[in-house]
Amino acid sequence: MDAHDRICARCGVTAPSVARRSVQRTLGLMLPTFHPASTVLLALNLLNLGVVLLHFGLNQLFKPDSVMLLTMGALDPYSFLQGEYWRIITYGFLHIGLLHILFNMMALSQVGPVLEREVGSARFLCVYMLSLLGGGAADVLVRGPVIMVIAGASGALFGLIGFGMTFAHFYGGPAGQAQRNFFLQWALYGFLFGFVVRADNICHLGGFITGAILGYIVERERPHHAELTPIWQAVATVCGLLTVAAFGWMIWAQR
Repeated sequence: MDAHDRICARCGVTAPSVARRSVQRTLGLMLPTFHPASTVLLALNLLNLGVVLLHFGLNQLFKPDSVMLLTMGALDPYSFLQGEYWRIITYGFLHIGLLHILFNMMALSQVGPVLEREVGSARFLCVYMLSLLGGGAADVLVRGPVIMVIAGASGALFGLIGFGMTFAHFYGGPAGQAQRNFFLQWALYGFLFGFVVRADNICHLGGFITGAILGYIVERERPHHAELTPIWQAVATVCGLLTVAAFGWMIWAQR
């Protein structure tokens, strides 16, 4: 099509504007193609980083302090058990320094589009958010009412890895086996790296198990994909609203 054409002569679909395509190509520097849920999640994490730098200074990129992390919604099991329930969501959009967010967003940009393309944006978003909750819940249940700072999207990312592994395993066939092995390697390397750098493998494991269970569920439902899609869309909407509510609650509580 010509750059100024708005309607495809072959199928009649309205084409996006040149400006919109330019933005999508720019995002494509990290996301190979445009995928709504992956792009929004990536943007929210970067937006949260921007808010941190705006309010607490550029030094937080290299030496983040506990005051900033707790103020911006890090998961502290003790505070959570005292009623600050928003932390089990907000912690997943906050990172401890430049390298932390760089590694996690690179992982999201690589794994996210693959899975979102396979199962659709609604299911993908549900897996991400439920794994985020699963990782946070594992920390709270295992550690109990201790005072510590937990932050980052790793629980959700390990959930995507667990999801991709079990979904591909039960899907079967050569392609399924290859994808299962790919995600299995990601899991092994991820847990090993977490052990070496003393990362929060409890959160990682909680997210991984949650994602693995959802991978089995989503693969088994494939014969009824179309009928069940509205349910997943409703759950995804609830996840989105809970995320907005969590940040709103955090802001209101700190007034």
